[in-house]
Amino acid sequence: MINLLLSIIASVLIGNLLMLFMQDVKSDIFIIFLGNYITATAFSLARTSGGFHLLTPFDIGLGCITGLFFLVNFLIYRKNIGVNGLSLSVGVMRISLIIPTLLAILLFSERIELSNYLGIGVILLAFVFVTETRTLHNLLWIGLLFVVTGISDASLKMFDEWGTGPQEWFVFLIFASAGVWNLGLIFLRKSRFQWRSLGYGLILGVPNQLTTRFFLASLEDVQAAIAYPLMASGVVVMTILTDIFFWRKRFSGKQRISMALIVAGIVLLNIQR
Repeated sequence: MINLLLSIIASVLIGNLLMLFMQDVKSDIFIIFLGNYITATAFSLARTSGGFHLLTPFDIGLGCITGLFFLVNFLIYRKNIGVNGLSLSVGVMRISLIIPTLLAILLFSERIELSNYLGIGVILLAFVFVTETRTLHNLLWIGLLFVVTGISDASLKMFDEWGTGPQEWFVFLIFASAGVWNLGLIFLRKSRFQWRSLGYGLILGVPNQLTTRFFLASLEDVQAAIAYPLMASGVVVMTILTDIFFWRKRFSGKQRISMALIVAGIVLLNIQR
């Protein structure tokens, strides 16, 4: 469970760092993401210890495709933060847990308790309060964030179930391929290189890489149908708290109710026979 908590903390840090870096209007988001993937790839490579040859074509293909989805998800996430705000973006992004959770239950036949189902329902109800549709400025971006985040998260479960190669090399493939996709976009856009933006990205890559590593590790001792909702609720709660204490944001009564519902959902999710 400690790995899941660390993944939550790292995920919340990513959003807040993006908020901070976006305040520099002269920064280039594609150069920032390049630095991010350089750091993440270097960290991943440092934790490998041989065994790359054990990766199957399925592992390599899934890793490269997942890397593309990670990059696209990052770009959509950044856009939503600017258009719809941090807490709203995180709330909608976490609703995408529906995709990997259903995958775990229907495709991989994972079983959970009735109280756990109630917990998932309560958390989803909480997200309804968080994501007030009247405040959405761009439903298309929100919809894209939901779908791409869900697919990105589900790919981790796919590797956990169907992958046969070393996990550390799969994580390396995700970030290395995302960096290559990112570099291709930079060349296509003919972006001007900026050391400052690269520096932002090098910092951002630390929590980005740790989020995936800790979450993959958590799937080894926590059922996916539990881990995904718990991850989602934890990220939403901590993001709201950072909005309050660091960004001085004020929340409505409905949003406060959602926090209480999320806490109740977490309790129900952790009740086991």
